[in-house]
Amino acid sequence: MYGITRTGVRFVLSNSADPARAADASAWYDTYTAAITGPGMLANVFRLENPEAAETGQDARFAAVYDIVSPDPAAAWPATESSTSYPKDLFDDPRAALIVPALRGSWASVGTVASGGRPGRLTGAYLELSDEGDDVARYEWARRVVGTGLFYAVTRFRLIEGFPEPAQWLEIYETADAAPLTAYGRAVAALAPATPDPRVKKRQSGSYRLISSHDATAA
Repeated sequence: MYGITRTGVRFVLSNSADPARAADASAWYDTYTAAITGPGMLANVFRLENPEAAETGQDARFAAVYDIVSPDPAAAWPATESSTSYPKDLFDDPRAALIVPALRGSWASVGTVASGGRPGRLTGAYLELSDEGDDVARYEWARRVVGTGLFYAVTRFRLIEGFPEPAQWLEIYETADAAPLTAYGRAVAALAPATPDPRVKKRQSGSYRLISSHDATAA
């Protein structure tokens, strides 16, 4: 994720229709995510998993982050979906039905707080969807979290569009820590008694580990 000039992200949360066929679902999704970078609006697709999730609409197990690299982030997904390069034929594969979307949307980049050192290899991310509050409060908390050394970048995004009724804000905390599922909890503990601004109303959040990635610029 961090390391390219991105104008926004396409973000999808999903669950599995059949946990026993997780490998089939993952194989199909990897093919699909690589294919939709073809039109050139999206790049650097990352798929992540929260193995402790309840697999509900409010606690999804899987997340996909597509970096938007086009100048107009609002136009990126419509242009991708309507492109002749969009892989519509992949939905004829029965494995496509194994992916059950819980949330889909596009968010525009507001700003990134990054550590001064060279970013490590991404191992996972803490993802937070929230409402209310302001960017100043989000920036300040992100700055503190990056200062713990457990995350190398935190990017804040504002909603462009999505379904069903996504939160106005999306924050992605990127980590290279060997234990990504506990990194955010350790950061919060290290910062105590400081806490996030209470005006920020958390809608959904969770720690995810990286399960696959596709760098379109390296293809």
